[in-house]
Amino acid sequence: MSVWADLSIALILAGLTAYLLFGGADFGAGLWHLFGRERRLIEHAMGPVWEANHVWLIFVMVLTWTAFPPVFADIAGAYWVPLSIASLGIVARGSALAFRKVVPEKYAVTFALSSLATPFCLGAVAGAVALGRRSWLSLPALYVGVLTVGLCVYLAAVFLTWDAHREGDATRFRAYALRAGCAVGLLALPGAALTGVHSPLIGVSALAGVASLVLLWRRNYLAVRVTAALATAAVLWGAAAKADLPLASSAAPDAVLRLVLTVIAIGGLLLVPSLTWLYVLFQRQDPGRTQGTGA
Repeated sequence: MSVWADLSIALILAGLTAYLLFGGADFGAGLWHLFGRERRLIEHAMGPVWEANHVWLIFVMVLTWTAFPPVFADIAGAYWVPLSIASLGIVARGSALAFRKVVPEKYAVTFALSSLATPFCLGAVAGAVALGRRSWLSLPALYVGVLTVGLCVYLAAVFLTWDAHREGDATRFRAYALRAGCAVGLLALPGAALTGVHSPLIGVSALAGVASLVLLWRRNYLAVRVTAALATAAVLWGAAAKADLPLASSAAPDAVLRLVLTVIAIGGLLLVPSLTWLYVLFQRQDPGRTQGTGA
């Protein structure tokens, strides 16, 4: 396999990681939103990402389609049902968030259910692909779907502790994050057997997860974002290492890959600084003075 194909794979994995971390925290925040507490804080935190994070999903889809067409076609054909459900969930979620100010009692449940359905379906597909299962309804694939939802809920709670701390009191989300971290840690134990107990990525995820709980206990709300993200990303990397896809025989010609990667490099010069500045601006704002930023 050429260096261009290897670089394409690395970029696809980087895009999936970004979507899991940023989009995952966004989906998890949608589930916390259902409880009716700290909704203003959650909506402020989601403001810069509730639409922007889907850039990473589009990036992964387009690059996979262009760089490895047979693989993209095989996945899309085999798992079109859960992928369609996930797509509908994204649309329903965006619509519910946009209309929540008009009839909040009607759209709150829609927002939460779509925040649950989308990561579950995407996780089940990822699990089926990684484990070589043709059915996304197989028990291992469904397990990965549930684990993905748990990771999203955990990430959201961890990320929201800092926003709550800036507003004055992170007690509630700190408790949420500690409980979610313990629950997801226990839930992830069977995953070690699925991906291989000797994989170094399992150790990385476990150590980062324990470090995250310690940092939460010590109220280090900035550093815990890093360790929680590493614990979550390592799960994805372990699944990617487990996947056995015919990438070498499916790669597009080098001439196509060079052109695609060149365009991506140019686009990245605009996209990455823009997203970074967006996040910085929202972190500088006072959550207590920002209302309805997602609409």
